[in-house]
Amino acid sequence: MKVELNDVLHLLRLYRHDLMNQLQLVDGYASMKQHDLSQEKLHNLIKSLRDERLLQTLDAPQYVYWLIQLKLKEREMEIEFDIEHNEDSLLEFDDRLVHDGKRLFGEIKDHVDEFSQLHILIQIKHEHDWYIKYQVKGIDLSDGDFQADWKGRLEKVKKDNTTSFVFTYK
Repeated sequence: MKVELNDVLHLLRLYRHDLMNQLQLVDGYASMKQHDLSQEKLHNLIKSLRDERLLQTLDAPQYVYWLIQLKLKEREMEIEFDIEHNEDSLLEFDDRLVHDGKRLFGEIKDHVDEFSQLHILIQIKHEHDWYIKYQVKGIDLSDGDFQADWKGRLEKVKKDNTTSFVFTYK
């Protein structure tokens, strides 16, 4: 995946726009003396920025770029990150992470009317192997829905209205 400078600049514009919107909400609630809502929005913004900072420390530049791009371009979807910091490198899996992520989201798109129904928590952790878990709320996929050959890297777990897709990279 080759990233052009114009693509990066466009992504930065989207990011700045979203950040300004969130800060204007904080300011608006504060100016209306709704300090509880202002504090809640501010704490959510700080958490989001911390999570994104951890995301950017991963040694997988293409995957990180794709995730940030996904979050900014698919605005109707709520995407959060939970990243366990680890010094081990993901670089050797970078292409595979992007490929698997795009393929998974393509499969999800085929089975959902609109992304606005979805809340996705992406958890990244390392315990001898790398585990990338896409926890998707608001989607109901029966066992036969994912026919793609994931070569043993994918485990699907369904619980209530949440489907988790756990990829393992060794």
